[in-house]
Amino acid sequence: MGRVHLAAIKASDQIALAGIVEPADAVRANLEGEHVPLFASPQELIAAGTAEGVLIAAPSPVHATLVSQFAAAGIPVLCEKPIGVSPEEAARARDAASEAGVVLQAGYWRRFVPKLRGLRARIEAGKLGEIYQLSCMQWDHEPPSASFRADSGGIAIDMGVHEIDQIRWLLGEQIEWVAALAAGRLPPEAVSAADPDASVVLAKLSGGAVATISLGRRFPHADSCWLELWGSRGYERVPFMWDADVWSDASDAVFVGAMQAQAEAFARAVRGGPCEGAGGDDAVAALTVAAQVAESLSGRNYAWPGTAPCKSPQSAARARTFGT
Repeated sequence: MGRVHLAAIKASDQIALAGIVEPADAVRANLEGEHVPLFASPQELIAAGTAEGVLIAAPSPVHATLVSQFAAAGIPVLCEKPIGVSPEEAARARDAASEAGVVLQAGYWRRFVPKLRGLRARIEAGKLGEIYQLSCMQWDHEPPSASFRADSGGIAIDMGVHEIDQIRWLLGEQIEWVAALAAGRLPPEAVSAADPDASVVLAKLSGGAVATISLGRRFPHADSCWLELWGSRGYERVPFMWDADVWSDASDAVFVGAMQAQAEAFARAVRGGPCEGAGGDDAVAALTVAAQVAESLSGRNYAWPGTAPCKSPQSAARARTFGT
């Protein structure tokens, strides 16, 4: 992700690189051709005093610590999703930024995809009427490495947070109830039952709509994201990223373009403009739902306070079988 963000920032005429922090000696040596100051630690960058903002693209488990560290130094932060691997970590990072009075933006790049921004505008204008259902699909070409999976938090936290934030942002509603099922066998490299290679999530929203999320890591195409939306006045299918080799030198234009727009929005916020991206509260909300999806995948059902608990599909099937 650091490479993708680097390409996006270099393509912008609104942002200049003040330096790159890379703790690995070999990787840092490979970055010498970027002709920008290189630092071995965040402390070195902070001490240099040249950064007006920082973009964090480190492993997820260290996100919250890094946000707090830069916030304490008075440096605004754009942090890759998720901001930590638990709601508690995200809340700690959000509170650190708030207490320091610095901008904190979470890297939910879908908010900067032109097709999705257009869809959101049509929803807000009432052109699709009452929204009945939103289905979001994210399928990667192949699973991540075992080392990545070891501390990624599982499929809901690694992948699902994007769809969760996308649903909240598109519809302007809160997710009040979730349940999830794994699809297929649990792969041997999975670290827990919450880390299948495919899963389906069902959610109830505060405005009455329902949402489904389909996540998968074995797809015949390259990484793909799309959605379908049903309303009382219309239907839309939006394949906003399809068969995209986002990790190649010729990265998908939608992906990198959204990353660039996201970084430029962050720069405007740092300069005193409105916050156009996801904020700290959004980061906490996405991880709160993702954590409950992970619990559901692990065999525990969940309902928000004030809602009826969900009977699992397996339980319902048993009830029908035994005539209860």
